[in-house]
Amino acid sequence: MLQFKQLTDPLEIKDYILQSKSGFADFSLGFLYMWRASYKFYYAVADETLVMGGGYDDGDFAYFYPVGKNVNGALDLIEKDAQNRKGLRFMCLDDETAALLCNRYENAAVTSDRRWSDYIYNAEDLKYFRGKKYAGQRNHINKFLKTFGGYTFKKIEKEDLPAVLDFYERFAATRSFGRSAKREFENSVDLTRNMFRYNCFGGCILVNGAVAAVAVGERVGDTVVEHIEKGLLDYPGIYQVMLSEFAKNFAEGAKYINREDDSGDEGLRTSKLQYHPVLVKNKNYLVVNCLFKKIKPPVVIMGEGVILSDLTAEDKEAFYRLYTDEENNRYWGYDYREDLGDAAPTPDYFFSFQQSLKDRCEEYSLAVRHGGALVGEAVFHNFDFHGGVEIGIRILKSEQKKGFAKAGLAAMIRYAKDILGVSAVRAKCFKENAPSKAALLAAGMKKTGADDTYYYFTA
Repeated sequence: MLQFKQLTDPLEIKDYILQSKSGFADFSLGFLYMWRASYKFYYAVADETLVMGGGYDDGDFAYFYPVGKNVNGALDLIEKDAQNRKGLRFMCLDDETAALLCNRYENAAVTSDRRWSDYIYNAEDLKYFRGKKYAGQRNHINKFLKTFGGYTFKKIEKEDLPAVLDFYERFAATRSFGRSAKREFENSVDLTRNMFRYNCFGGCILVNGAVAAVAVGERVGDTVVEHIEKGLLDYPGIYQVMLSEFAKNFAEGAKYINREDDSGDEGLRTSKLQYHPVLVKNKNYLVVNCLFKKIKPPVVIMGEGVILSDLTAEDKEAFYRLYTDEENNRYWGYDYREDLGDAAPTPDYFFSFQQSLKDRCEEYSLAVRHGGALVGEAVFHNFDFHGGVEIGIRILKSEQKKGFAKAGLAAMIRYAKDILGVSAVRAKCFKENAPSKAALLAAGMKKTGADDTYYYFTA
C-alpha cells in the first residue's frame, strides 16, 4: 500500500526528479517549488521508485508516471490506491508514455489541452538566432544595442538577490496583473529568493548598471527549463537579449531549452511560436475508464426463472432480512457490524448503505427477483482497471435450493460480457461453502485457483 506524504519541500525527491527523462517543466524542482501552494502534490516511494500525484482537490487527483527502479510494480500499487479515489487518472504524460499506458489499460482515454503544452527549442538556435527565420530576433537585438549602446550580462550570485528583487518591484509597478498572472509573479519572486536551494541558476541584463531583465531556470537531463523570464518594457529588445544570453551561459552541453507553456494567452503563444520551437510538447492526460460507469440504471437482467433489477424502497424489509440472517451470511465475507458497531440495524440503513457503495463506484447491488418478489441480492464489485469484475450472489434461506443462484450468476456473466464488455468475470467462495461452489460451476465458471480460505473462479 502506498503511504503518501504531502510534498512541502521538493528536495525530498531530488534524486528521482533528476532521473526523469520526461523533459516537462512540471517535473522539475523549481516548478514543484513554485506551484506547491496552488497545486497539492503528494508522493510515496516504494521499491526505490517514486510515485507522485496531485490535484487542486481530492476529486481531480491524478498521478505522474512513476520514476525509478520498478515502474511496473509502482503502477500495480497505483491501481490499488486508485480504488480508494474517484478513478484512475494520469497527468503530464508525453506521447510515448501515454501509448505505454494505453497498452496497459484497454479502457483508457487520452486528452491534451493546448494551453499547457511545453515549448521545446534547440538550445543552439536560441544562443545566436542564426538563419533567415530568426531575422526578426536579430533585428530586435540590433535595435536594442543601437538605442542603449550596450549591456552587461551577469550570472546571479547570492549577493545579487537584493538588486534582482528590486527589479521585480519595478517590474510589478509597470504591470496590471490579473489573478493568475499575479500568482505567477508572486511564485516567481519566491523561487528567485530560494533559487540556489532548488538547483536553479539565473542571469540578469544590466543597462547602465541597473537590472533590466532576469531569467531563472534549471537543468533536467538534456534539457534546460526556463522557469522565469521577465524584462522591463522601457527597453525594447530586452527579451531577445535576455534569452540569447541565458542560452549561451546556461545551455552548454544541453540539447533543448524548455520555455514552458503559454497558459492559453494568445499574445504569449504568438511570441513563443516566433522563436520556432522544434516541438510543442503535449502534456497528455489519461483517464482509465472503470467499467462500473457503464452500468446505466434502470438495470433489468433477464435470467432463467429470475430477473435482476435495481433495488427499490419496497425491497427494504426483505433486504433487511437478507442482511441480518447471520447463519445464511456467514460465507458472504462481510459483517455489517464492522461498520455499524453497537447501533441497531434498520431497513433504511442497509438500503442507504448499498446506495452509498454505488455512489462511490465500489459496488452495484441488484435485487434477485422471482415472481416480482426479492429472493436475493446480486453484486458487481471489485472492478479493476484492466476490464475485470467480480460477481457475487446470496439467496434468502427460504428460497434456496430452487436454482436461483445458478440462474442469477449465469445472467450476471452474460450481462458483464455482452453489455459491459468486461474481459474477465471473477468470483470466489469459502472452501467450506459447497453449495456456492456448485452454483458457480453450474453457471459456467471455471475454478482457477485456491488459497487457505477461498476457491477462485473465472468466466
